Amino acid sequence: MKNLLITGIFLLLFMADGYPLGERTVAGGKPAALGGSSVALIDFWSIANNPAGSAWLKNVSTGIWFENRFLLKALLYEKFGFALPLKSGAFGLVLAHRGSMDCHEIKAGLSYSRKFGNHFSAGVTVDYFRLDFPDEYGGKNMISCEIGLMYLPNKQLVLGAHIVNPVPIKITTNPVELLPTAICLGASYRFSSSFMATLEAEKDLLHLPVFRAGAEYHFAAPVFARIGISTNPVNLTFGFGLQFGRFTIDVASEYHQVLGFSPSGSVIYCFNSR
Repeated sequence: MKNLLITGIFLLLFMADGYPLGERTVAGGKPAALGGSSVALIDFWSIANNPAGSAWLKNVSTGIWFENRFLLKALLYEKFGFALPLKSGAFGLVLAHRGSMDCHEIKAGLSYSRKFGNHFSAGVTVDYFRLDFPDEYGGKNMISCEIGLMYLPNKQLVLGAHIVNPVPIKITTNPVELLPTAICLGASYRFSSSFMATLEAEKDLLHLPVFRAGAEYHFAAPVFARIGISTNPVNLTFGFGLQFGRFTIDVASEYHQVLGFSPSGSVIYCFNSR
Protein backbone atom coordinates (compact mmCIF):
# COMPACT_ATOMS: atom_id res chain seq x y z
CA MET A 1 0.00 0.00 0.00
CA LYS A 2 2.85 2.38 0.87
CA ASN A 3 4.61 1.67 -2.45
CA LEU A 4 1.38 2.20 -4.36
CA LEU A 5 0.75 5.55 -2.65
CA ILE A 6 4.29 6.83 -3.31
CA THR A 7 4.13 5.65 -6.92
CA GLY A 8 0.77 7.36 -7.42
CA ILE A 9 1.99 10.67 -5.98
CA PHE A 10 5.17 10.51 -8.06
CA LEU A 11 3.39 9.75 -11.34
CA LEU A 12 0.46 12.12 -10.89
CA LEU A 13 2.49 15.14 -9.85
CA PHE A 14 5.34 14.69 -12.27
CA MET A 15 3.23 13.88 -15.30
CA ALA A 16 0.68 16.57 -14.51
CA ASP A 17 3.49 19.10 -14.23
CA GLY A 18 5.27 18.02 -17.40
CA TYR A 19 7.84 15.71 -15.77
CA PRO A 20 7.37 12.18 -17.16
CA LEU A 21 9.88 9.48 -16.34
CA GLY A 22 13.16 9.85 -18.21
CA GLU A 23 12.41 13.39 -19.33
CA ARG A 24 14.91 16.19 -19.92
CA THR A 25 15.57 17.74 -16.52
CA VAL A 26 17.52 20.85 -15.58
CA ALA A 27 20.38 20.71 -13.07
CA GLY A 28 22.00 23.55 -11.14
CA GLY A 29 20.79 26.40 -8.98
CA LYS A 30 21.61 28.99 -11.65
CA PRO A 31 19.42 27.50 -14.45
CA ALA A 32 16.69 26.72 -11.91
CA ALA A 33 16.47 30.40 -10.97
CA LEU A 34 16.37 31.43 -14.65
CA GLY A 35 13.04 29.73 -15.27
CA GLY A 36 14.83 26.49 -16.12
CA SER A 37 16.71 28.10 -19.03
CA SER A 38 19.85 26.04 -19.48
CA VAL A 39 20.47 24.95 -23.07
CA ALA A 40 22.50 28.07 -23.99
CA LEU A 41 24.38 28.49 -20.72
CA ILE A 42 28.08 27.65 -20.46
CA ASP A 43 28.75 26.60 -16.88
CA PHE A 44 29.60 23.50 -14.88
CA TRP A 45 26.07 22.05 -15.15
CA SER A 46 26.33 21.98 -18.95
CA ILE A 47 27.44 18.39 -18.39
CA ALA A 48 23.77 17.67 -17.58
CA ASN A 49 21.86 20.42 -19.42
CA ASN A 50 23.65 20.48 -22.79
CA PRO A 51 26.87 18.46 -23.17
CA ALA A 52 28.10 20.77 -25.94
CA GLY A 53 28.52 23.55 -23.39
CA SER A 54 31.08 21.58 -21.37
CA ALA A 55 33.54 21.83 -24.29
CA TRP A 56 34.13 25.46 -23.29
CA LEU A 57 34.92 24.71 -19.63
CA LYS A 58 38.45 25.36 -18.40
CA ASN A 59 38.41 23.98 -14.86
CA VAL A 60 38.29 20.47 -13.46
CA SER A 61 35.22 20.73 -11.25
CA THR A 62 32.71 18.77 -9.22
CA GLY A 63 29.29 19.67 -7.90
CA ILE A 64 26.10 18.54 -6.21
CA TRP A 65 22.54 19.72 -6.79
CA PHE A 66 19.19 19.02 -5.18
CA GLU A 67 15.57 19.93 -5.84
CA ASN A 68 12.61 19.23 -3.59
CA ARG A 69 9.50 19.57 -5.75
CA PHE A 70 6.56 20.99 -3.83
CA LEU A 71 8.40 20.25 -0.56
CA LEU A 72 7.46 16.56 -0.75
CA LYS A 73 10.03 14.04 0.48
CA ALA A 74 9.01 11.51 -2.18
CA LEU A 75 9.83 14.08 -4.90
CA LEU A 76 13.41 14.84 -3.88
CA TYR A 77 15.80 14.98 -6.86
CA GLU A 78 19.58 14.83 -6.39
CA LYS A 79 22.48 15.03 -8.84
CA PHE A 80 26.24 14.70 -8.60
CA GLY A 81 28.52 15.86 -11.40
CA PHE A 82 32.18 15.85 -12.40
CA ALA A 83 33.72 17.74 -15.33
CA LEU A 84 37.15 16.97 -16.80
CA PRO A 85 38.24 19.39 -19.55
CA LEU A 86 41.17 18.18 -21.68
CA LYS A 87 42.99 19.53 -24.73
CA SER A 88 41.20 17.03 -26.96
CA GLY A 89 37.73 17.72 -25.47
CA ALA A 90 35.85 17.44 -22.20
CA PHE A 91 34.38 14.51 -20.29
CA GLY A 92 31.46 14.78 -17.92
CA LEU A 93 29.87 12.38 -15.44
CA VAL A 94 26.39 12.86 -13.94
CA LEU A 95 24.72 10.61 -11.36
CA ALA A 96 21.09 11.33 -10.47
CA HIS A 97 18.48 9.94 -8.10
CA ARG A 98 14.80 10.87 -7.86
CA GLY A 99 12.07 9.54 -5.61
CA SER A 100 12.06 7.52 -2.39
CA MET A 101 13.95 4.39 -1.44
CA ASP A 102 10.96 2.25 -2.42
CA CYS A 103 10.04 3.93 -5.72
CA HIS A 104 12.74 5.78 -7.58
CA GLU A 105 14.57 6.57 -10.80
CA ILE A 106 18.37 6.37 -11.07
CA LYS A 107 20.25 7.85 -13.97
CA ALA A 108 23.96 7.81 -14.85
CA GLY A 109 25.29 9.78 -17.81
CA LEU A 110 28.77 9.88 -19.34
CA SER A 111 29.38 12.69 -21.84
CA TYR A 112 32.09 13.79 -24.24
CA SER A 113 32.24 17.12 -26.03
CA ARG A 114 34.71 19.12 -28.07
CA LYS A 115 35.07 22.42 -29.87
CA PHE A 116 35.24 22.73 -33.65
CA GLY A 117 37.00 26.01 -34.27
CA ASN A 118 36.32 29.11 -32.21
CA HIS A 119 32.53 29.26 -32.55
CA PHE A 120 31.02 25.76 -32.55
CA SER A 121 30.92 22.77 -30.20
CA ALA A 122 29.11 19.44 -30.04
CA GLY A 123 28.65 16.78 -27.39
CA VAL A 124 27.04 13.41 -26.81
CA THR A 125 25.93 11.66 -23.62
CA VAL A 126 25.27 7.96 -23.06
CA ASP A 127 22.64 7.47 -20.33
CA TYR A 128 21.79 4.50 -18.15
CA PHE A 129 18.35 4.46 -16.50
CA ARG A 130 17.16 2.29 -13.65
CA LEU A 131 13.46 2.49 -12.74
CA ASP A 132 12.08 0.79 -9.62
CA PHE A 133 8.29 1.15 -9.29
CA PRO A 134 7.07 -2.19 -7.91
CA ASP A 135 3.34 -1.57 -8.42
CA GLU A 136 3.60 0.14 -11.81
CA TYR A 137 6.68 -0.85 -13.83
CA GLY A 138 8.61 -3.25 -11.65
CA GLY A 139 12.35 -2.91 -12.22
CA LYS A 140 13.61 -1.62 -15.59
CA ASN A 141 17.11 -1.08 -17.00
CA MET A 142 17.48 1.07 -20.12
CA ILE A 143 20.20 2.71 -22.20
CA SER A 144 19.62 5.95 -24.10
CA CYS A 145 21.58 8.98 -25.30
CA GLU A 146 21.59 12.77 -25.67
CA ILE A 147 23.02 15.10 -28.33
CA GLY A 148 24.04 18.71 -27.78
CA LEU A 149 25.08 21.53 -30.11
CA MET A 150 26.27 25.05 -29.35
CA TYR A 151 27.18 28.05 -31.53
CA LEU A 152 28.90 31.23 -30.32
CA PRO A 153 28.78 33.80 -33.16
CA ASN A 154 30.29 36.50 -30.92
CA LYS A 155 31.18 37.16 -27.28
CA GLN A 156 27.64 38.22 -26.33
CA LEU A 157 25.41 35.60 -27.96
CA VAL A 158 25.21 31.84 -27.36
CA LEU A 159 22.83 29.53 -29.26
CA GLY A 160 22.19 26.01 -28.03
CA ALA A 161 20.28 22.84 -28.95
CA HIS A 162 19.78 19.69 -26.90
CA ILE A 163 18.03 16.46 -27.95
CA VAL A 164 17.28 13.73 -25.39
CA ASN A 165 16.26 10.13 -26.10
CA PRO A 166 16.38 10.58 -29.92
CA VAL A 167 15.87 6.81 -30.39
CA PRO A 168 12.57 5.38 -29.01
CA ILE A 169 13.19 3.28 -25.87
CA LYS A 170 10.30 1.26 -24.41
CA ILE A 171 9.48 1.46 -20.71
CA THR A 172 6.45 -0.84 -21.02
CA THR A 173 4.94 -2.83 -23.90
CA ASN A 174 1.30 -3.13 -22.78
CA PRO A 175 0.40 -0.36 -23.08
CA VAL A 176 3.39 0.94 -25.01
CA GLU A 177 5.18 3.69 -23.07
CA LEU A 178 8.46 5.22 -24.24
CA LEU A 179 11.15 7.37 -22.74
CA PRO A 180 10.12 10.85 -23.93
CA THR A 181 11.98 12.29 -26.90
CA ALA A 182 12.45 16.05 -26.56
CA ILE A 183 14.33 18.85 -28.26
CA CYS A 184 15.27 22.13 -26.62
CA LEU A 185 16.42 25.25 -28.51
CA GLY A 186 17.53 28.46 -26.87
CA ALA A 187 19.75 31.50 -26.65
CA SER A 188 21.52 33.57 -24.03
CA TYR A 189 22.67 37.13 -24.58
CA ARG A 190 25.05 39.15 -22.41
CA PHE A 191 24.08 42.83 -22.69
CA SER A 192 26.97 43.85 -20.41
CA SER A 193 29.37 42.37 -17.89
CA SER A 194 26.58 42.74 -15.31
CA PHE A 195 23.41 41.68 -17.15
CA MET A 196 22.45 38.53 -19.07
CA ALA A 197 19.11 37.27 -20.42
CA THR A 198 18.02 33.81 -21.59
CA LEU A 199 15.19 32.46 -23.75
CA GLU A 200 14.42 28.91 -24.83
CA ALA A 201 11.68 26.54 -26.01
CA GLU A 202 11.32 22.79 -25.41
CA LYS A 203 8.99 20.33 -27.15
CA ASP A 204 8.45 16.61 -26.73
CA LEU A 205 6.21 14.33 -28.79
CA LEU A 206 3.19 14.42 -26.45
CA HIS A 207 2.92 17.76 -24.67
CA LEU A 208 2.56 21.40 -25.61
CA PRO A 209 5.82 23.33 -25.99
CA VAL A 210 7.36 24.84 -22.86
CA PHE A 211 8.85 28.33 -23.06
CA ARG A 212 11.37 29.63 -20.52
CA ALA A 213 13.01 33.00 -19.94
CA GLY A 214 15.33 34.39 -17.31
CA ALA A 215 17.55 37.30 -16.37
CA GLU A 216 20.68 37.58 -14.25
CA TYR A 217 22.17 40.70 -12.71
CA HIS A 218 25.69 40.76 -11.26
CA PHE A 219 25.49 43.12 -8.28
CA ALA A 220 29.07 42.84 -7.05
CA ALA A 221 32.07 40.56 -7.49
CA PRO A 222 30.61 37.60 -5.55
CA VAL A 223 26.82 38.18 -5.79
CA PHE A 224 24.33 37.34 -8.57
CA ALA A 225 20.53 37.85 -8.53
CA ARG A 226 18.24 35.91 -10.88
CA ILE A 227 14.59 35.71 -11.88
CA GLY A 228 12.70 33.65 -14.47
CA ILE A 229 9.44 32.27 -15.78
CA SER A 230 8.30 29.11 -17.58
CA THR A 231 5.01 28.05 -19.20
CA ASN A 232 2.73 24.99 -19.32
CA PRO A 233 2.09 25.44 -16.46
CA VAL A 234 3.18 28.98 -15.58
CA ASN A 235 5.89 28.87 -12.91
CA LEU A 236 7.85 31.78 -11.47
CA THR A 237 11.46 31.34 -10.34
CA PHE A 238 14.00 33.38 -8.42
CA GLY A 239 17.35 32.89 -6.72
CA PHE A 240 20.86 34.12 -6.14
CA GLY A 241 24.47 32.98 -6.50
CA LEU A 242 27.65 33.48 -4.51
CA GLN A 243 31.22 32.97 -5.69
CA PHE A 244 34.12 32.91 -3.28
CA GLY A 245 37.46 31.24 -3.90
CA ARG A 246 36.96 27.94 -5.67
CA PHE A 247 33.36 27.54 -4.47
CA THR A 248 30.16 28.60 -6.20
CA ILE A 249 26.85 28.37 -4.33
CA ASP A 250 23.54 28.84 -6.17
CA VAL A 251 20.10 28.80 -4.51
CA ALA A 252 16.74 28.95 -6.29
CA SER A 253 13.04 28.30 -5.87
CA GLU A 254 10.18 27.71 -8.29
CA TYR A 255 6.63 28.74 -7.44
CA HIS A 256 3.65 26.83 -8.83
CA GLN A 257 0.33 28.66 -8.38
CA VAL A 258 -1.42 25.52 -7.06
CA LEU A 259 1.27 23.20 -5.70
CA GLY A 260 3.52 25.81 -4.11
CA PHE A 261 7.30 26.13 -3.81
CA SER A 262 10.05 23.84 -5.13
CA PRO A 263 13.39 24.91 -3.57
CA SER A 264 16.71 23.85 -5.10
CA GLY A 265 20.39 24.55 -4.69
CA SER A 266 23.84 23.56 -5.89
CA VAL A 267 27.46 23.75 -4.78
CA ILE A 268 30.37 23.65 -7.25
CA TYR A 269 34.06 23.28 -6.44
CA CYS A 270 36.88 23.97 -8.92
CA PHE A 271 40.09 22.00 -8.43
CA ASN A 272 42.10 24.47 -10.54
CA SER A 273 41.61 28.01 -11.81
CA ARG A 274 42.81 28.24 -15.37
